[in-house]
Amino acid sequence: MRSTRVFDLASGLAAATGAEARISRLPDGGYRVEAELSGDPATHDHRAVLDLLGRADRYGHRYRARTHTVWAEFDPPQEPS
Repeated sequence: MRSTRVFDLASGLAAATGAEARISRLPDGGYRVEAELSGDPATHDHRAVLDLLGRADRYGHRYRARTHTVWAEFDPPQEPS
C-alpha cells in the first residue's frame, strides 16, 4: 500500500533529521513529505536522509530564507487495468 510507504518515509525522515515531517496530499492524489533541517545540514546523517528519500518517486532539496527543506513525492496508485 502506497500510504504505508509515505508514513514509513515520514517517520524515518523525522528520526534522521530531528524535525517534524509533514505529509500533504497532492492534487493528483499522490503525497508529498517535507522536513526542515534544523541547524547546519552537516550535523545530520546525510546517508540516512538520502536512503530514505530514494524510496520516493521524486525527491529534492530547497534552500530558502536560510532554511533547508528536503522533500519527497509519491505518485498516486495506478488503477489495475
